Amino acid sequence: MLRASSDTHSDCGIAQTAFGECVSYVTGQDPSLSDQCCRGVKDIKEPTPTVDDRRAICACLLQELKDAGGSVDSSKASGLAGACGVSTNVIPTSLSFDCSKLS
Repeated sequence: MLRASSDTHSDCGIAQTAFGECVSYVTGQDPSLSDQCCRGVKDIKEPTPTVDDRRAICACLLQELKDAGGSVDSSKASGLAGACGVSTNVIPTSLSFDCSKLS
């Protein structure tokens, strides 16, 4: 089982910090997508060259969303990478997202 870490020096911590700019958007608290969020999505993609890396980062982001409370707007979450011009599948689209199924 993958575990999320809040250590900001780990890839997980870096991804959580970068994705922090997007949490209010994907949880529906902020209606507009910010440039800072898109920069964060680009930063998230960098440490994910392998399937295991993608699954681990996904688990970290999922934990961050759960910690934020509330719910995830699945349409905003699923369209986030594309809206930012980034090709990645590590962004969870629901609180029950199964990161182990990423390829």
